[in-house]
Amino acid sequence: MVNKMSWIIKRLLKNPFVFGASIGILVVIFNISIASLAEGSIKKGFEVFLTNGIFVYLIPLAVSVQMGLFRYHRNITTGNIAGSEKMGMAGSATSSLTMVACCLHHVSDILPSIGLILAASSFLIQYKDAIIIIGLIANVGGSIYIAKAILNDRSIIAKLDKIAA
Repeated sequence: MVNKMSWIIKRLLKNPFVFGASIGILVVIFNISIASLAEGSIKKGFEVFLTNGIFVYLIPLAVSVQMGLFRYHRNITTGNIAGSEKMGMAGSATSSLTMVACCLHHVSDILPSIGLILAASSFLIQYKDAIIIIGLIANVGGSIYIAKAILNDRSIIAKLDKIAA
């Protein structure tokens, strides 16, 4: 039963839409978790998460699209796709960092004696929107890179299929 369930989950995660949506949901859960830890309760964590405006929706969406493209690219290729992996990881890491940046200033409320957190939080509060925009640009850039790699690899696959036929 466990093996069958594991097989079903693996099979589902090979679907680019399911994979991308799953990663987007994980980004949302990650952000709410960070906000909840910083605020001291899940309810306040949700409030902080929802008060960050359009970014709350754009970042998980951008990560979802990028990871869906990555999964699709991985599905159609069997060779080296290190560039897509690196772009996917970099975009996701950047977005996760920007989501943490939104909430880090709340950690300073909990740990006021740590000067580094106070300095980092005041910097992040001041430049939060710019940092989030950089994260979104990283995701869009990563998605464009992976989309170009998909188009390139599909044309190579089509040529190989034509030669083989």
